[in-house]
Amino acid sequence: MSTEPLVLLANSDKWLTESLESVLTQGGYRVLATAKRQQVLELARRYLPDGILLDMGLDQRANDNLTLCRALRADPSISRATPIILMTAGPALRVQQIEALRAGAWELRGDPLDMEELVLRLGVYVQGKLEVDRMGVEGLVDRTSGLYNDAGMTRRAAELAAFTARQGMPLACAVFQPADGVLTSSAADRLALAFQRAGRISDAVCRTGPTEFTVFAPATDETGAEGLVQRITDAVSRTAAVKLRAGISTAAAVTKRPSGARQSSPNVAAVPRPSTTDLVNRARKALH
Repeated sequence: MSTEPLVLLANSDKWLTESLESVLTQGGYRVLATAKRQQVLELARRYLPDGILLDMGLDQRANDNLTLCRALRADPSISRATPIILMTAGPALRVQQIEALRAGAWELRGDPLDMEELVLRLGVYVQGKLEVDRMGVEGLVDRTSGLYNDAGMTRRAAELAAFTARQGMPLACAVFQPADGVLTSSAADRLALAFQRAGRISDAVCRTGPTEFTVFAPATDETGAEGLVQRITDAVSRTAAVKLRAGISTAAAVTKRPSGARQSSPNVAAVPRPSTTDLVNRARKALH
């Protein structure tokens, strides 16, 4: 059986579809393409893709051009871990991006489309989805919420650190704790479930204490980390009625090794892997 991740590419633009299919295939993906709106749900249910690239133009006859995205996210046969990236003609305005996130998309990409960045981001998201598929392993997840526990965080964070270092991407860490006092056991479990719902599958969302939660976010700089904290804080406040305080730390992007450069070349420095322990400790310190 093939181990290549499967991407469902649903786009009405034939030229763009062919271009994306070529780039994705070269990047190690299998691609299932369609230009027909009515086939998207059927194909997603039948083949259970590891990622979905969805053209909002397929919904142009609907009252809401996010209808199809919402239907995919609500379908119980399609894993909630499956990343959905929406594409739209013209620039992606902030209000559109917010609505796309509310509809269950990981993000919205507009014109001009940077294919290299799109495929790199898709790789981050798909890696997280495959990891969730693989890691229902006892001992690495919190039994109540399904979040990574300390052992799971150590393993997953190390993988993200290695991946972001190889790709020349930043890595952010955020630590959250309740702002007001100690929670009861049942309230703490409700808080954990709220984090499970608020987190993105591309991130490593971990329960590192009864009421402490740590998030590692790849391809996220300091500005992105602040946005992540705001998004999670708002979501948890709505669903669990708990106010949070948070600390963040980041490892900056590093220059990638030039293609074909030898490990022993004196002019090419090895790509440093950020210390995940240091990131957690700095984020915890920033809480106080």
